[in-house]
Amino acid sequence: MASLNQTARGLNKTQNISGHAAYVMDDKTKLATMALTTLFAEGKFYGDNSTALLELAARLCQQGEGSYVAKLAVWARTKGNLRTASHVLAAVVAHECSGEDFVRPMVRAIASQRGDDGTELLATHAALYGSTVRWPHALQRGIRDALEQMGAYQIAKYQSVHREFKMRDTLRICHPVPRDAEAAEAMDACVAHTLAVPKGWESELSERGNTAEVWNELLAEGRLGYMAVLRNLRNIIASGSDVTPALDLLADPAAVRRSRQLPFRFYSAWRELKVANLLSTRITRALDQALVLSCENVEPLHGRTAVLVDTSGSMGWCLSGNSKVVCRDTAAVLAALLVHVSDDAWVCRFDTTASPLAFTGASVLADIEAVPAAGGGTDMAAGFDCLMESRFDADRVVVLSDNEVNGHSWVSHDFGYKAIQCKLDQYRSFIGHDVWCHAIDLQGYGTQQFIGAKVNVLGGWSEQVLRFVALAEQGFGGLVDEIEALAL
Repeated sequence: MASLNQTARGLNKTQNISGHAAYVMDDKTKLATMALTTLFAEGKFYGDNSTALLELAARLCQQGEGSYVAKLAVWARTKGNLRTASHVLAAVVAHECSGEDFVRPMVRAIASQRGDDGTELLATHAALYGSTVRWPHALQRGIRDALEQMGAYQIAKYQSVHREFKMRDTLRICHPVPRDAEAAEAMDACVAHTLAVPKGWESELSERGNTAEVWNELLAEGRLGYMAVLRNLRNIIASGSDVTPALDLLADPAAVRRSRQLPFRFYSAWRELKVANLLSTRITRALDQALVLSCENVEPLHGRTAVLVDTSGSMGWCLSGNSKVVCRDTAAVLAALLVHVSDDAWVCRFDTTASPLAFTGASVLADIEAVPAAGGGTDMAAGFDCLMESRFDADRVVVLSDNEVNGHSWVSHDFGYKAIQCKLDQYRSFIGHDVWCHAIDLQGYGTQQFIGAKVNVLGGWSEQVLRFVALAEQGFGGLVDEIEALAL
């Protein structure tokens, strides 16, 4: 949303999970920030909010806002690059709004993204509501629409043979009409459990070994997708294979756009190479260029940008049990990309204390590395104090945080109601103009620290969230506005 222009701030008072002052977040923004910062059923520092997400999505559907939840599900899949959260939202919409016109196009849009999205949608609905519950017709028909566009190769590739819920189950439930004879044959064989899974690069490596020869062949024949190359870059380089095709692919503008990788994936790959002592300037340049290309649709930020990066202990929590990426990494990457698109920028980190960071704007990866490891309390006020001490006259302040403000120096002072909004007001008075504040929520716990005019509350890990900084300032609205405007 562009702003929460509330005049009676007292009506919006609440507490964050840490038990400290915050403002109530409206339900649509709350659901968006939750959905775009949640790997479903994965714990967070302050607890898993998956149940709260489910309950809020269902409540909005029951209150007549199912269309918004449906659009958010599509946006999360197509723009936010999150699969499971999208499937969960779509399953809730299909269950709660089964007779509404927007359900089928929502399902079709999500199920058309990848060959196994339809299967995962059915599996998610079964997990949430039970496999004996009658399938919503709109869910079946939307998945059927997507299946009818699939060719034989996709059907064979996305059989999900090692999953509890398989493509053969999806075909039996949705009864698609094959697009051609070849697809019909593949569907029949899939249901009969006789369809061979196409031999992929994983099988090739398993059979022949992780050697330079095998990697060279796979790269030369174009058998590795963008994600496969990015995630296996360490293996490719360590094998001694020719890294040129891999780096050319990673730095190719069209390939970056198609890949829809979350920006922190590039940093994660670079960090793995650094730890393994496999970096070179050429490799760093390619990954740096890929990161820059990933935000090419973000409008330049004219004027002066102040960026406050939360490096408190809670930001050291891993996004997933299967990942080494922590919340601080997402904040650091988005901060570096903000500096890259800004005319001029000043950056500081805050936890129990705050201090400026030596961002240069010359290399995104180098700027990310300037953000220290997470630790300490969350004293967001210290970040604003550091900003005022610097006398940096910003046109906008961007705060990257999980919003669980609990810093000791902050709560020990008597500022009346102690949400950090009053520190923003103090900074505005200090510099003499009504600066914008863009608060990017990175964990979706459901409360906010800022409220009022020229406040833009956002959430997400994708570079897409950065688009709304310029858009909101130009009067085009924010994240919720774009989701509301999505056509289904």
